[in-house]
Amino acid sequence: AGMTRRTAMIRHLEAIDEFDRGNGVVTRLFCNADICGAQVTTGTTVLPVGKSVAMHYHNCDEQIVILAGRAEAEFQGHRRPIGPMEVAYIPRGEVHCFHNVGDQPVLMLFIYDAGEVTRTFEATGETVVHLGAGDRAQPKG
Repeated sequence: AGMTRRTAMIRHLEAIDEFDRGNGVVTRLFCNADICGAQVTTGTTVLPVGKSVAMHYHNCDEQIVILAGRAEAEFQGHRRPIGPMEVAYIPRGEVHCFHNVGDQPVLMLFIYDAGEVTRTFEATGETVVHLGAGDRAQPKG
């Protein structure tokens, strides 16, 4: 992985894989090391009304830009409001999650500063490859 030959490209909507992460949470993966040979990982996640993702951390820094909807970012024991065109910066290893607190789906753009990303769930300590088989919005428990 990560040895993909790098070439300029457009990835059209029909080529972009959708991952159903359970609970109605859907992620589209734009680019990463495997797809583009990129040293960043980008895509979008839709968080339905009233839904949250489990508390987790990553092996790299993350930026989340809210494109639509109203959310709260939870980290360091507090929930902080975040809305359209606002960004959350989450350093590597910082436990965090997002909650949809509005009346419409939250559409978020994610940017990780690594081509290969892992997610570790706080509750279980399980580490999964980002968007791999075990990467659920709420781990099975």
